Amino acid sequence: MSEPLVPNMNCASFILPYPEEIAKKTGASGMVFSIRKHYLLLARQADDTDPKEAAALREIASYYPDVNEGEIINRDSSGNIVADFDDWDELSDEQKIHRGNVNAAMDAVDRIRYELENADYDYDTIDDVTRVRRALAEISL
Repeated sequence: MSEPLVPNMNCASFILPYPEEIAKKTGASGMVFSIRKHYLLLARQADDTDPKEAAALREIASYYPDVNEGEIINRDSSGNIVADFDDWDELSDEQKIHRGNVNAAMDAVDRIRYELENADYDYDTIDDVTRVRRALAEISL
């Protein structure tokens, strides 16, 4: 079996090997796991117990690029994914609907962020804000 947690060529992700039995069943030798996502996952686990450690782990994660299946994702200054080319005409109707839903979800999250930034600090709503923050953190990884 190969050595676990082998960094790939661009050092933005690890290649995690599968056991031989699983590799034979699936036809895949392993999976690619983003180093950035690894640190963000550890930070999320430390959120409730050690906020300082969670902040440090998020800072470490910020030094690694976003990776999806081994490919680095380029983002603009607002955090939006920058596409290599405009492929709208090549998409099926289902893919267009999916992309529209994704964009609508991002708009909704941006609106929530705007509302929270401009909200008065009110201790009566602290439980709601904490619940929303945790829910967003769960789906963001």
